[in-house]
Amino acid sequence: MRHIAAAFVVLSLASQSFATSAEEVKTKTAEAATAAADYTKEQKEQFQKDMEENLAKMKKEIAEMKEAASKKTGEAKTEYNDQIKALEKKQEEMKKDLAKMKKSSGKAWGEMKNGMSKAWDAISDSYGKAKAHLSEEK
Repeated sequence: MRHIAAAFVVLSLASQSFATSAEEVKTKTAEAATAAADYTKEQKEQFQKDMEENLAKMKKEIAEMKEAASKKTGEAKTEYNDQIKALEKKQEEMKKDLAKMKKSSGKAWGEMKNGMSKAWDAISDSYGKAKAHLSEEK
């Protein structure tokens, strides 16, 4: 009988230990999830800020290209304007994607980030090529 009572005491202490441990695990898991969500939110906000800054810079650079185009004539002016229109179209698409991304969350945000990064690389490459090509024509 003594062994049974001792076993009962040990089991009741062990179950209390498991209950505390389980509660601790829940608390720590919730804290980790909150920290991860906060980190992801910060990453998203920083990415959005970077994209907005990139788009603002691109807008200024396109304005400079427009000014240069206004001083051109004939075929050179037409080519400048065509390049500018193509860049402005890509820039508008990026603005729309950025607006969608601001509304996204979780997995969708990650997918949007990857897509926007690739789109930004493409528009930056297009701008660089256009600028280099148009600079050669001076």
